[in-house]
Amino acid sequence: MVELEKEEEDVSFAELFEQSSQVPGTRFSPGDRVTGTIVKISKETVFLDLGGKSEGTADLGEFLDEEGNPTVHEGEEIELRISSVRRGIHLSRAIKARGAAALEILRDAQRNQIPVEGRVASVNKGGFEVEISGLRGFCPISQIDLQYCEKPEEHLGQRYQFRILEMKERGRNIILSRRVLLQEEQEKKLKETLASLKPELDVEGKVTRVMDFGAFVDIGGLEGLVHVSEISRARIGHPSEVLQPGQIVRARIMKIETNRKGAPKVSLSMRVLEPEIWDTGLPFREGEVIPGKVCRLTDFGAFVEVAPGVDGLVHVSEISYQKVAHPNRVLKEGDPVEVLVLKIDEEKRRVSLSIKEAQGRQRAEAYARESGGEVRLEVGQVMPGIVEDHKPYGLFVSLPQFGVGVRGLLPMEELLEKDRADVKKKFPPGQEIRVEILSIDDQERIRLSMRAGKDREEREDYDKYMAGGDKAGKMGTLGELLKSKLKR
Repeated sequence: MVELEKEEEDVSFAELFEQSSQVPGTRFSPGDRVTGTIVKISKETVFLDLGGKSEGTADLGEFLDEEGNPTVHEGEEIELRISSVRRGIHLSRAIKARGAAALEILRDAQRNQIPVEGRVASVNKGGFEVEISGLRGFCPISQIDLQYCEKPEEHLGQRYQFRILEMKERGRNIILSRRVLLQEEQEKKLKETLASLKPELDVEGKVTRVMDFGAFVDIGGLEGLVHVSEISRARIGHPSEVLQPGQIVRARIMKIETNRKGAPKVSLSMRVLEPEIWDTGLPFREGEVIPGKVCRLTDFGAFVEVAPGVDGLVHVSEISYQKVAHPNRVLKEGDPVEVLVLKIDEEKRRVSLSIKEAQGRQRAEAYARESGGEVRLEVGQVMPGIVEDHKPYGLFVSLPQFGVGVRGLLPMEELLEKDRADVKKKFPPGQEIRVEILSIDDQERIRLSMRAGKDREEREDYDKYMAGGDKAGKMGTLGELLKSKLKR
């Protein structure tokens, strides 16, 4: 209530002040230098007594220090310029003079480092022609903005404040700069920003530049760097995949240091503000086959990104059924791969993966679809298997359709007789073969055979012969049957 009454008081005072300032007979012109006494300071305005029943107003923003506090007080006498006489007398530290007095006013502005207002009239080879107080000034292209000016035409027709750097030949050669004023404003904002910044503070800013190594973000007159590794928990190739200049982002201040020149250096992170996927829950479970992307290769295996910020390890022994000397022989960074989740360690936040088991699972599922039957782990079942290892006494065959690590032994005597020579060459690791389950012992060891199916076929043919051999000789003699079988 007190604040509301104060605002009403300020508004009423401003209205009365404006009315009283329009006194007949007063003669003030834009650009005039006047001295006045501050009679009141409101939230946004400074009211001044100019003498002779004349009053003026000025923007309080021109009289604030680095912390936002007024640098003037009621009763103080100050000198300003008349900026406008429309609807009252308006004062400013910036010059907007016209007419014959303009040249002298501009000289005073140069001497006293007072900003002057001008309009960008045209563009030439080296910069801009600026209309200022009825005269022509020149602003080099490097002095129009803080950053390099790539599109000069965007400044045409704009009104800016400038500082006079040089003035010769009775105003025919005036060199201007907008950049120095912007730098002063930036430094003022920088000091205000630095006073409020500290590590672990969350801030909002605008992306100003996107580089190969990260992105710069303006957080209030000060640029901080978000390194590419701190942009997202998901692995990205280039910052431009996520960020664009002008984008508003939130980040956390990680460090505040100074560089060799003593300038502040702020490190930011957007990544830490994203929820940790281990806390929200992984989008997969053990035993699932999921897509991933190879992100790093080592001597002992390959790291595969399977979720934003989650890299699982494929040990070198789990890359292929064939022996792999080094992961880079078969994989490279960026490769998309299918992996089977072997184990999830929530406590250590680790995921173990297998490429070969994923391939085996996919083969088994394809076989089940094609055969149209259910594959069961029972004696007599015929199914595909994948050669995994060789031993003097036989082959170990992976059976991925029954789960990770399930395999059986195919003894040498259970191979077809013609395949028992040069077994390693005929059955290299990774090759798919059809096998039959001969037995499963009480320790769940599985014995396989390739020969059993062949023997059964021959017995079936013999049984058919014996059952139908007397019917008009349609089945032929036993010798003809065996001869036909040998040919086949």
